Amino acid sequence: MSLIVERAKAGLRNAKARGKRIARPKVDADAPMIAALRKAGRSWSEINRETGLTKGIAQRSVYSLPKNPLRAVPANV
Repeated sequence: MSLIVERAKAGLRNAKARGKRIARPKVDADAPMIAALRKAGRSWSEINRETGLTKGIAQRSVYSLPKNPLRAVPANV
């Protein structure tokens, strides 16, 4: 392994040991609210301006919701 790779890995290891987060920070998106806005006919651009989220984050949050939330519950409960 090259010296650069070893030093980079050692730096990441040391940062993790000190409790530093290495990954990107998580973005909290209210998926049900975004889905309701889409259902009301709002465009992605309008939703982005209103929520302050990017189009990708808004779409990813909505597409992660189940298609039919009532189906997740068994019928005989």
